[in-house]
Amino acid sequence: MMYLKGEKMHIFYSIVLGIIGGLVGVAIFGLSGYMISLSFFEPPFFLIILIIAMIKMFGLTKGTAKYMERLLSHDATFKMIGRLRASYFKQSVNSAEDTHSVRYIQKLTSYFDDIEDYYIRIIYPYIVAVFISLILTVLSLLIDPKLLFILLASVLVMLLLMPLVISSISGKLYDERNSAEDTLFTQLYHYIHDFTNLFVVKEDTKVNQNIKKTYKKITKNENKEAALDAVIDTVSLLIQLGVIILIIVLFSGDYPLLIPMLILLLMSFFELAIPVIKPASKYKAVKARVEAVSDTGESVTEDKHQSLTLSNMTFRYPSTKRDVLTNINIDIKPGEKHALIGSSGSGKTTLLNQLIKQSDAGIMPQHLDFYNATVEENITMFNHFESEESEMKNLLEQFELDHFNPEDYITSAEYLSLGEKKRMHLIRMYIENKNIWILDEPTASLNTRLRGKIWEEIFKKDTVIAATHDLSHLEQFDYVHYLENGTITESSSVTNALQQDGPVKEAYKRYRDAL
Repeated sequence: MMYLKGEKMHIFYSIVLGIIGGLVGVAIFGLSGYMISLSFFEPPFFLIILIIAMIKMFGLTKGTAKYMERLLSHDATFKMIGRLRASYFKQSVNSAEDTHSVRYIQKLTSYFDDIEDYYIRIIYPYIVAVFISLILTVLSLLIDPKLLFILLASVLVMLLLMPLVISSISGKLYDERNSAEDTLFTQLYHYIHDFTNLFVVKEDTKVNQNIKKTYKKITKNENKEAALDAVIDTVSLLIQLGVIILIIVLFSGDYPLLIPMLILLLMSFFELAIPVIKPASKYKAVKARVEAVSDTGESVTEDKHQSLTLSNMTFRYPSTKRDVLTNINIDIKPGEKHALIGSSGSGKTTLLNQLIKQSDAGIMPQHLDFYNATVEENITMFNHFESEESEMKNLLEQFELDHFNPEDYITSAEYLSLGEKKRMHLIRMYIENKNIWILDEPTASLNTRLRGKIWEEIFKKDTVIAATHDLSHLEQFDYVHYLENGTITESSSVTNALQQDGPVKEAYKRYRDAL
């Protein structure tokens, strides 16, 4: 047993306790049935009292075993999930996946909900149910071989055959729903962020109809999953009724007084077996999620500290027919600071996302991610970035966030103001220490003083690419690119752009006039 340490030991004990609790539960039902049979003979009163006392004692034992089993299994599960989260996050940071996508965060949350179910609702209960079923099957030989065959057939059907048959259907429905949700997210993102352009080219109605079709597809899939659950419940109930009727027919002649006990024992068995059928049928689908986040292989990251170049790049979102970016040409060399400006929906964020894909950069998206964790865990992204406590305290003070301590717990991201989120995210980028910073609206919705503070810190960085409507510090950039309808209509140094007539000069003039 020396090889079983920590969480493995907790898992082992939780399974043992689960089996003990299950067997005691079966014993309680068996004793209850036996007491019903004894009452036919008018047994001595003390015998009834003794059986009742045993039932009460077994009830206490069952409750204690179940409590300890839940305590140990949940503790081990959440510790494993914590490690899996950290491992998967480390992998995804250097992957090609857009980790700043709202859909990515949504899927990640869904994956770990599945993984929690994998351990707590699939693995532990299934193992316990199988062991108890095998023990009961062996013990049934003490009564009659026919009972052994009945129990063995029930175990094979309910704990093996049904999960195998249902898993293929469940896995297909699971994949279909996941694919439809991906499509719906892409369609909604395209519709929301590019509505102006869709409206101009009169495609907004068509995209809206496609969104409705996808949503109906998801609803239809959910209805199929609900129908499958109903089928599982119905078949399980029919098997339970069939077995009980079979017991009554087969044993009413030879063992009439044992029938109440046998029926209650079988009901106890079904109480253990039926709840694990649905989770067990999702084993394959959820196992893929576990393997995906359990892969500890190191990802290979290319050297992306060179120039960022897009040549004649055209981009459209999946399942759409219109280009969001058209013939984009941009070249960003180390040490340069580039501004992307233009009206809302012009394609600035999409262009930044294309640059992010080919760069190893510190990134500030429009929508900032903060979690119910400590300030230190949020800043270091759960220790993915290394930083001493003294450094964090100095940075919090530098960014006027010294009312926070690294160990303070953020119970809800909603408690942070937008200005606090922006500055805390900048601290995160400082600690990450990338040569390139890519920022999307870094000063949006902030007051003049905070805007100035953030721009001051941004321009200390070597290479900067920022999409912004805030032109208060445009002259500090080296180059500016004006986007309209997914096309760069003007691209030059800031000095030249402000000296000659064009969209950049016009936008800058409008901004100054509005102040």
